[in-house]
Amino acid sequence: MNASTDAVPEKCISCHAELPSPIVCQGCHTLYPLPQSVDYFGLLGLERRYDIDSSALQERFVSVSRQVHPDYFTNAGSEMAQLATRLSAELNDAVKVLNDPILRAGYLLEICGGPRAADDRTVPGEVLAEAMTLREEIEEAQSAEDRDALEGLRRAIERKRERLADAIAGLARMLPDTDNAHKTRLRHAMNSVKYYNDMLDLLWT
Repeated sequence: MNASTDAVPEKCISCHAELPSPIVCQGCHTLYPLPQSVDYFGLLGLERRYDIDSSALQERFVSVSRQVHPDYFTNAGSEMAQLATRLSAELNDAVKVLNDPILRAGYLLEICGGPRAADDRTVPGEVLAEAMTLREEIEEAQSAEDRDALEGLRRAIERKRERLADAIAGLARMLPDTDNAHKTRLRHAMNSVKYYNDMLDLLWT
């Protein structure tokens, strides 16, 4: 395969059919390396935005993944078999991220030029203070083996996480047409999710 990893093919070079996905022709099954300019949305032929039809996502994933499954290329030579394996892995990563509302928001933020988690780890002070208080309450309830208190804390934390997830969704829906301050607020909200996840994990230990 001599196609450039930067070029996004519109038609198959073998049979000239239009390509619903940039990595495979569903007519003649020619595979193409994933172009560097194609993100997870483009990989599955979806518009780059937060709101996604989950059934359409699954349908696209099944359709494309069938075409690139490595089992179909075992006799096509090592280069093509290796390409099929790489493309299948990319598809699995893509559907995992796009299926999860929080992961999808974070991914969309980064490809729209927002700060990455590695570059901005800021968490609002009120979230840190609340997390510290809740951790103390969890530890006290665990020490006392107070199951009712632990269940109440679990429900309270889940509600807080749900409200935060709703706020993240609202911020992510404004991408990509928003300013840097907005993107920073979204990053800080994304960073906060981990604290609630950690507390929920603590409740199950």
